[in-house]
Amino acid sequence: MPEPAAAPTPQPQPPPRPSLEDAVALAARAHTGQLDKAGDEYIGHPLRVMDTVGRTAPAAGVDPSLAQMAAILHDVVEDSEVTLDDLAASGYPPAVVAAVDALSHREGEPQEAYLARVAADRIAVVVKRADMADNSDPRRLGRLPAEDAQRLTTRYAGRRRLLDDLVLRNAGTRAR
Repeated sequence: MPEPAAAPTPQPQPPPRPSLEDAVALAARAHTGQLDKAGDEYIGHPLRVMDTVGRTAPAAGVDPSLAQMAAILHDVVEDSEVTLDDLAASGYPPAVVAAVDALSHREGEPQEAYLARVAADRIAVVVKRADMADNSDPRRLGRLPAEDAQRLTTRYAGRRRLLDDLVLRNAGTRAR
């Protein structure tokens, strides 16, 4: 009588995909104790960006659930101990991890190189546009000294133009 075949070795299961609520909780933990330029809790910024992205992603042809997840997490790698590897190991979708990577500044990186990386990722573009809109919102800027508000208004207007130019350049390259 033949011996029974050995049971297959079970393969490790990937972690379940975190929900948007999980991402919000992670961002809240990562930004605990951080304040924005006006002295408010920093988590308000990624929450507003996430809300904006929920409204703008569909028109940009981007999955709103992935874009909202990237939006709430867009500053965690840059501003906390959370790493891209942590996000991937926790089961965040590769598209979200890639967008967060694109949105994370590198030390010493020129602004144009940073925005070129953002422009190459459709989710990151949607998030960055919402990020810049929130950072340049007159209601938020009105709480800052006039000189700071004007400097930030000028900064974000220039960055929006540069991002738009880079996105158009990428679109032209893809069309060829």
